[in-house]
Amino acid sequence: MNILICDDVHDAALMLKKIIAFSVCDVNIQVFNGGEKVLASIRSGNIPDLCFLDILMPGIDGISLAARMREEGYGGPIVFLTASNDYAAQSYKVEAFSYLLKPPDEKEVAAILHKLKNMLEAADIAGIPVKTKQISKHILFRDISHIEVIRHNVHFRLTDGNEIHIAGVFSEIIPRLLTDKRFAQCHRSFVVNMDAISGIQSNTAIMKCGKNIPISRGYSQFKKLCQDRLSGPQTQDNEQ
Repeated sequence: MNILICDDVHDAALMLKKIIAFSVCDVNIQVFNGGEKVLASIRSGNIPDLCFLDILMPGIDGISLAARMREEGYGGPIVFLTASNDYAAQSYKVEAFSYLLKPPDEKEVAAILHKLKNMLEAADIAGIPVKTKQISKHILFRDISHIEVIRHNVHFRLTDGNEIHIAGVFSEIIPRLLTDKRFAQCHRSFVVNMDAISGIQSNTAIMKCGKNIPISRGYSQFKKLCQDRLSGPQTQDNEQ
C-alpha cells in the first residue's frame, strides 16, 4: 500500500507515519510539507493508494490541494487532518474519504486503514502505478495476465492483449504483486496471475492469452498454489 502524508508540521507528519507503519505491514509512506510537492509527485507517476492531507497549511490548504488533485485525475481516497470538524461542507465537494482529528488516535487510524482495505477488496480496484515516457497509469491487478522481465525492462502483459513496458527493477515490483493472492512467481523472470491460467502441463503454465510460461524447479510451491486457486471459488481476493 502506498500512502501519502502532507502536513507542514514535521513532527505531526512523523507521528502519523509512525502510527501507520505500526498499523499496516508492507506499506510505503511518503511525507510532504507542501501541496505543490504533492502535485509534482503525483504528476511524476507516484500514485498513492491513500492520502492524508492537513487542512490548515500555508500556501495551498488541504481542501484546495484535494480539489486540484481531483481536477488532475486523482480518484483515490483522501483523509483530512484537522483540529476541528468545521470543514465538512468543503470536504464534501472533493469526496473526502474520512476525517482524522489531530493529534491522531492509533485506533482511529487503524479503523481508516481497515475501511480502505475492505473497500479495495469489495470493489476490486487494487493495482499498481506504472510510468513510461509516454504515460503514467494505475494498472488494476485484475487486468494483469503476467509480468515478465526481459533484460532491464519489465513487461506487463494485460488480459486484454495490450502490453506496457517500463524500465524498472523486477525484484522491487514482485513484492507489490505478491500482496495480492492472485499472483505467484513461477520463474525468476515471471510472475503470473493465477486467475489468468487455463491449465498446467508438466512444467508449463498455459495462460488464457496463449502464452506458455515455464515453471522453474526453484518455485516448487507454484503448482500447488495454482491447483488450490483453480479448484477453489474465483473470488476478488485482494490483500493490500
